[in-house]
Amino acid sequence: RRGSSVSYSSVPSFSGGFSPYSRGGGGIVKFKRKGAFRSGITLGEAQANILLSGQDSYTLEDLSVDYRGKIYVHLRWPGYSPLTYEIPVDSYSGLVDLHSLVRRVARAVTHYMQSNAIPIPWNHVEIQYMEEMTPGSWHLKMNVH
Repeated sequence: RRGSSVSYSSVPSFSGGFSPYSRGGGGIVKFKRKGAFRSGITLGEAQANILLSGQDSYTLEDLSVDYRGKIYVHLRWPGYSPLTYEIPVDSYSGLVDLHSLVRRVARAVTHYMQSNAIPIPWNHVEIQYMEEMTPGSWHLKMNVH
């Protein structure tokens, strides 16, 4: 089993203010089960070895990965303080390992929910997609079922 890590920071990593009217990054990374009609996978599915649709679709440049091979994912839940996670991104031949990325993002969400004592079963949380706010800085879109 390969080791992986996720670190977090309570200080936002983007410089300056983000305007919803400016196109900072604008990229979207969808998380979708292979053969599924719509995007979205539960935290449990993300941490298991499910097949993802489009798993070879994204490059390191698409995700604006920094020189250390990391991106920043901002998590926010209504009524709780936001938190920024630094997520390592694995790749092969310049293509992002989407399984590894979604697993690490799911671990960050699980940690966020546990550290804030959010009273929702983690298997009810579905990760839809990540949207780039500024280069290398991503906002996570989630649903609860």
